[in-house]
Amino acid sequence: MSKLSAFYFFLFFFLVSQASFGQTVEEFLKKADSLYFLPYPKEEDDLLAIEFYQKVINQVPGNDQVEKFIRAAENLGNLFLVYNEQQAAANSYRKALLYAKSFQKPDTLVYTTHLYLGEVLFRMSRLDSAILHLKEAEQIQGYLHGSAVPERLYNALGVYYFETGNYVQSIVYFSQAESYLEGLEDSYARFARYSFLSNKASALYHLELYDSARTIYRQLLGWEINQDQIRINLANTFLKEEKGQEALEVLEEIRDPNSSNLIPFLNLKSKAYLQLQELPKAASILSRVEFVLDSLQVPAKNYQRGTYYRNQGDFYRQKGEWEKSLSFYHLAIVELHPEFESNDYFSNPEVSTLGMSAISLFENLVSKAELAWRIYSEKNDPEYFQLGKETFDLAFSYAEYISTNFDNDEGRIFLGDQVIDAYRKGITSLFDFYSKGGEEGLKELAFLWAEQSKSGALRLGILETRKKETAGVPKSLLAEEKDLQVRLAINYRNQYEIEDTARLRELKQEYIGLQVELSRIKERIKDYFPEYSGGISLDLERIRSKLPAKGLVFSLFEGEEELHLFYLDKGTLSWKVTPWTEENRELIFEWKLQLRNWRGGMSYQQPEFIAALSEQFFTDDLELDDKEVLMIILHGIFSGVSFDEFFVSDGFLIEKIPILYQFSALRLELLDPSFLQSGQMSSFAPFSDSKTINGELRGLPGSLKEIESLPGEKYIGSEASKTKFLEVANQSQFLHLATHAIAILDPTKESFIAFYPEGDFRLFDSELGFQSFNQTELVFLSACETAAGRLSESEGLVSLARSFAMAGVEYLVSTLWLTEDQVATYISREFYNQVANGEGYAQALRLAKLKLLNDPEMAQFSESPYWSNFILIGQPQKKSGFPNWIIILIIAFVVGGFVGFWILNGRSREH
Repeated sequence: MSKLSAFYFFLFFFLVSQASFGQTVEEFLKKADSLYFLPYPKEEDDLLAIEFYQKVINQVPGNDQVEKFIRAAENLGNLFLVYNEQQAAANSYRKALLYAKSFQKPDTLVYTTHLYLGEVLFRMSRLDSAILHLKEAEQIQGYLHGSAVPERLYNALGVYYFETGNYVQSIVYFSQAESYLEGLEDSYARFARYSFLSNKASALYHLELYDSARTIYRQLLGWEINQDQIRINLANTFLKEEKGQEALEVLEEIRDPNSSNLIPFLNLKSKAYLQLQELPKAASILSRVEFVLDSLQVPAKNYQRGTYYRNQGDFYRQKGEWEKSLSFYHLAIVELHPEFESNDYFSNPEVSTLGMSAISLFENLVSKAELAWRIYSEKNDPEYFQLGKETFDLAFSYAEYISTNFDNDEGRIFLGDQVIDAYRKGITSLFDFYSKGGEEGLKELAFLWAEQSKSGALRLGILETRKKETAGVPKSLLAEEKDLQVRLAINYRNQYEIEDTARLRELKQEYIGLQVELSRIKERIKDYFPEYSGGISLDLERIRSKLPAKGLVFSLFEGEEELHLFYLDKGTLSWKVTPWTEENRELIFEWKLQLRNWRGGMSYQQPEFIAALSEQFFTDDLELDDKEVLMIILHGIFSGVSFDEFFVSDGFLIEKIPILYQFSALRLELLDPSFLQSGQMSSFAPFSDSKTINGELRGLPGSLKEIESLPGEKYIGSEASKTKFLEVANQSQFLHLATHAIAILDPTKESFIAFYPEGDFRLFDSELGFQSFNQTELVFLSACETAAGRLSESEGLVSLARSFAMAGVEYLVSTLWLTEDQVATYISREFYNQVANGEGYAQALRLAKLKLLNDPEMAQFSESPYWSNFILIGQPQKKSGFPNWIIILIIAFVVGGFVGFWILNGRSREH
């Protein structure tokens, strides 16, 4: 046979075999699809369909067959899921994606494949991979219309955010999922709505909004859909509040739990008995859970088995069997962590991966650390001390890692407030060890943990802003983000002003949709960020290097039953602890309330309690006379306290030393001094006309006098608009705002700064926080209560001042309560005079207050509430060598000498 004849023979054979193969594939597909789409398939139908689909996808498709192969692989994955073959389902979905990629088919063909793969990976506790596919489906969904299933996708994303502890964001997604069911009343919509509402209620009770969650659950009980599951969820709300008896009463309504909710039912019942300290009953239920887990052959990495192990840990903890308790907490960690496998409780997992129920994993790490140190206290075995330290460190790093995966400040604040109790436990234990003759390193660790616990959300927010500037994020993507942030701000403003109920409902739904869009954009921006590298570096010497030579850090930390006081300078770290009770906290709260309600002309007497604290806090051994600046780091109930009027020796603390405040010692930076020059400042006085009134915002005629002597640009009355402020703010080194500010303590509403009351004149917290003021060095907020706000255990006061810090401003002069016009004018004028003379900001504010105190013409304002509300939040500064007038004189002298030399030299040449 010739070569040409052989070629034609093989070509004919190939074409015939391909035709036969095509017919075979088509036959298999036809048979598989007919079985797959049966209305009521039997198990043998499903198994036969699986066999036919597997025969199809084991072949290599032609280009015209790819779409059918994609559908076959996807259907096969769905069938595997029916029989809980999760890994096989994931492999099948991946094969569908491989077909699309290999043959360069459009992404729209694999929208549901990404969605299903994300869901199954989530069930397998592979959350990092799951979110990639869910987000990919979310991107593709923008190109689809009738063929998309947005309600299923947004519910899946909501569940992801829920399991990773971002309950705030999960509610946004559950609400968005529910919005796609509006107007639908068929059985699918009813069951889907039930699911979304139940999920939303679960997020609400994790946010400690128990009454709101119970309202939804009780509403769903009337729907007669899976009522036992609702009762289980309802019981959980009571257990979260440590109300074991109420939880048991709800669980007793479940007569015969089925196989799907039997283990959660038993786990909750054992937890309730543990809360009630009824150990025999708890032991009986725990034995039953173990039997059910084994008999049902529940696979590894299961949340309910992790819960069982945690309950066992709590059980043996109550019995005082510490090592058994420790071992069960460790087993819970192994069960909840997606990759960790070691049963040796002296080992720990890696941080950088998210597992099923991230918060539960964090809680078990903390319990493990506590038990390790409990055993160390009894055995004095250093191996257990090291285990406890490493596990606490891991828990805190893991909490920070969880927070980096959040894309909203509110969720990070709530997480920080959840984590703070773990820091309290760790620091309390460290003091116990230290007081019994422990090493100096314990003191350093306690201080670093205390600072790590503070303002983590602010720290991460600022870090992300800096990453955006350096990570090469496309400008178009940043523009999309900014556009959505502006639209959210406009929507919130409209909600604030609207009275029509129907329109308000529309705005709230639109707001949720915009939040989802913004979340999508932020995820795309994060793709440009470097990989997570282990969180913040805790280094005491680094903090010391950021202090002035004669600076002193005074940091407070509220423990469980004690108040920790840390004093740090270039050479030493001191640690004092004083008993601290709820009664003490109440006294501080009442004092803060007294000052917030104080008005000029009212009598004022400092509480005796504050004088007693002064003696405890500022003892002679601190040698304040030798210090140049006091940097105060507040915490807990002390957030919003001005230390100006604390007594030292025979006078106020502010008379002794300049004071500045910072959110955490980890944020301290030693910065160069700055000099105030004309053209670098912009001042705003929108309410300068006494007749300018908008609602409760009265005219501020004194504000005109306040800014008239300041250098730079002045915007008065209608010129002082919000638009103008946003236009010039980042072009100005100094900003002075003589206006109104409204501090809102309700966490569901936002504080704002008011500009000229025409059109859009309120600058809300959230809008302020996403601005870029990295060219603005100092903002003087001469408005009432700009440093006040709602109290967060971890962040301190969530205030307008904090929002300016989030936007990049390093120095803020702000107020804690209402201010008097004449005092504001006097202090601001003298502050700038001192800055112009070369003083640092802390010293300038101090000297301005002292001048007021010693000015006979201002004697009526000598009582501390008039002036102690002005505080400086910011960084320490290097000592300035010369005031401005000396520098100008030197420059003039040098220039004059040069000119004189030039003239003389020029004349000599002429001769």
